[in-house]
Amino acid sequence: MAAALEQADGWLGLRRIELTVFADNARAQGLYRKFGFVEEARMRAYALRDGVYQDVLAMARLKEAWR
Repeated sequence: MAAALEQADGWLGLRRIELTVFADNARAQGLYRKFGFVEEARMRAYALRDGVYQDVLAMARLKEAWR
């Protein structure tokens, strides 16, 4: 994760990186927060998993907020 974000910040010059994660995946959310991602939205019943619609969180990391 660190190497990919370093490349995105430096070589690619990206200002914003976005991702989505299942709302019940606390472990992944913790990892993303460690690297500067913050929750921006909850999309209710957004993704089908095991036959049940699940909530998904939209998270983003802004380069200037992280550095």
